[in-house]
Amino acid sequence: MKFILDREFNDSIDILCKKCGELQSKCICNNVNRKILSSNQYTIKSSLKKVKNKIISSFYPFYIDNEKDILSTLKKRLGCGGSIEIIDDYVVINLQGDIIEKAKIELQKLGFNIH
Repeated sequence: MKFILDREFNDSIDILCKKCGELQSKCICNNVNRKILSSNQYTIKSSLKKVKNKIISSFYPFYIDNEKDILSTLKKRLGCGGSIEIIDDYVVINLQGDIIEKAKIELQKLGFNIH
């Protein structure tokens, strides 16, 4: 019996994607074609929502490809937690707490138009 390992050998477990139901190695959710626009071509809106008795400040739509860097910067400057949601062709940044006004100031410093 002969075993041959090729370059793309991976011994990790391939799980199902919760969104599309495909194996993660063949998942199409992460390969969605998103629009990428410069920050002065659109306006960021904000809203407050309550999820599991916690207040969440949401900012949308972001048409960027470096959303993790923006989230990290906001979390550090504002001292809060946060997450990213990808909806269709844009990104939503959720930050913990009622910090809309502070976050608007920081987003303006980063060069975004705020509504």
